[in-house]
Amino acid sequence: MLPARSKRYAGIDGETPRLQLASNWQLALIAVLMIGLLRVIFPQKALVEKLYDHEQLDELTQSYIENLHRTDPGNADLTILLGRSRRDQMDTTALERLLQPILATGNARQRAEARLLLLAAYERALNTQTPAGDVQRARARLVTLLQSAQHDQVPPQLAGAFAASAFRLDLSETGLDFLNQVAPGRSTAALEGYAHEALGTGRHLLAAEYFLLARRQAADRNAARTYFRQGIEALMAASRFQQALVAADRSLGDLADDPETLRFLIQTALAAGDPVRAARYAQRLVFKEPPPPPGVTP
Repeated sequence: MLPARSKRYAGIDGETPRLQLASNWQLALIAVLMIGLLRVIFPQKALVEKLYDHEQLDELTQSYIENLHRTDPGNADLTILLGRSRRDQMDTTALERLLQPILATGNARQRAEARLLLLAAYERALNTQTPAGDVQRARARLVTLLQSAQHDQVPPQLAGAFAASAFRLDLSETGLDFLNQVAPGRSTAALEGYAHEALGTGRHLLAAEYFLLARRQAADRNAARTYFRQGIEALMAASRFQQALVAADRSLGDLADDPETLRFLIQTALAAGDPVRAARYAQRLVFKEPPPPPGVTP
């Protein structure tokens, strides 16, 4: 036996009319309310800011970022997060194409973040077994990237990475320019902390510059001697022997007559394969000769 509601339409040919639970404008209103509720519960801006603090993202979060980016491809922060989450799967050209709009129109922080991603990609290309032509292109692009970043106010946490890369490319002036953005007026203790942090991540050239900067700012002679030695040792540990000797002469200053420092320089010059320079340091130590004028090799 049919229910009463079914009997109502038993004699109707064709499709049974459906009951309308809500009108179109009511459905639209419900959708707007749901979107607003979701944005209150999961605010996109706050979520993006939180994700910025995570270097490694799980697959679910990466998929979520990709979906957000599809709905808002012009969002610079989402683009940066997408590049960060897929940097290992994207080649350098694809990453450049993704981040180029940010370099052109993003704010200073966004441009710095985009450059940091590109910097890592270029250095990865330089450190892997790739054709010589690709290595040269990556180096040229990296130099261009660093030089363009000099015109921006780079956040301190990123300036150190730019400085380290510049020193690895022997762009000393560029590296010092970035370093000065990190450490203007900083105490020697802060500079020493930066140096040890750089050593902990294997960035010996950056650590050396921090130590030598601390040496130039140190008022105490014992501290200046220690920082000088640590800076030169960091360069020697990176196998930058000639650079270590040049940096030693540049930063020696009032330690030029210090016996302990001269003995250290004798050993350093011998380890760097420069016995002639070692003999000159020894002569200065024994006969107390004054140091040569600035710019003159000892």
